Amino acid sequence: MRRLLLAIALVTLGCAHGGEVDLSTLASSSDQILWEAGEKASQKKNWESARQIYKRIIDGFPQSEYGPAARLALGDSYFGEGGTANYILAIGAYRDFLTLYPSHPKSDYGQFRVAESHFRQKNGPDRDQSETAKALDEYQRLLELYPQSTHVEEARTRIVDCRQSLARSEFLAGFFYQRTRQACRAAVSRYETILSDYPDYNEVDEVLFRIGQALAACHRTAEALPHLARLLEEHKTSKFADEAKKLYDLLSAKAPAAPPTTPGELK
Repeated sequence: MRRLLLAIALVTLGCAHGGEVDLSTLASSSDQILWEAGEKASQKKNWESARQIYKRIIDGFPQSEYGPAARLALGDSYFGEGGTANYILAIGAYRDFLTLYPSHPKSDYGQFRVAESHFRQKNGPDRDQSETAKALDEYQRLLELYPQSTHVEEARTRIVDCRQSLARSEFLAGFFYQRTRQACRAAVSRYETILSDYPDYNEVDEVLFRIGQALAACHRTAEALPHLARLLEEHKTSKFADEAKKLYDLLSAKAPAAPPTTPGELK
């Protein structure tokens, strides 16, 4: 709630110098005239004027046929203007639309725009990934609820982008623990998350190599060997293959021999 109030305050301040809507237009008793005026303002990217008009339709004509479109357009006005504060307000407008009109023909568009509003706020993988995770959830929700949407392919592309960013974030954290703090267990935990949750990560070969290194440093040789073996088997051209082979051979030589089996154990 505090974040939303801050967003409203920032947008209000930012719009203090924007264009003013014609008062006679706002006073109009025709929702059609208001809608057309709002569309003209939006086309000119006069976002604040457009918003005043759309809000007039929403508040003054609750039964208007333009009501659903006005709510979507209100979200679009925030989205079009851009900036963190506006993206937060856009999400609120789109969610209002989806709550009131869940079966509307453009509900998939509203859901897509919610996801896009989060996506526009995401950081690089070396920074907080909260918005990336939220965007991923919203894109996946689009695929679940609206599998026939025209936005599905774009959503899938965004999903790949989000997953790569989240996986990269986990890797950077793990590598930081491994190299800077020499905290092998913390590093292993991060790498294991990538291997289990993000098997599609583009640089999984390095993850396999680094987890092998970290496990070896923790004296967990038996656990390190399978990861190194997988790297050598599945990523033969990896730039880490040579180092992985050396480490694998070294660990294999140190690994305790398997205890001899007795005849009874073979039964």
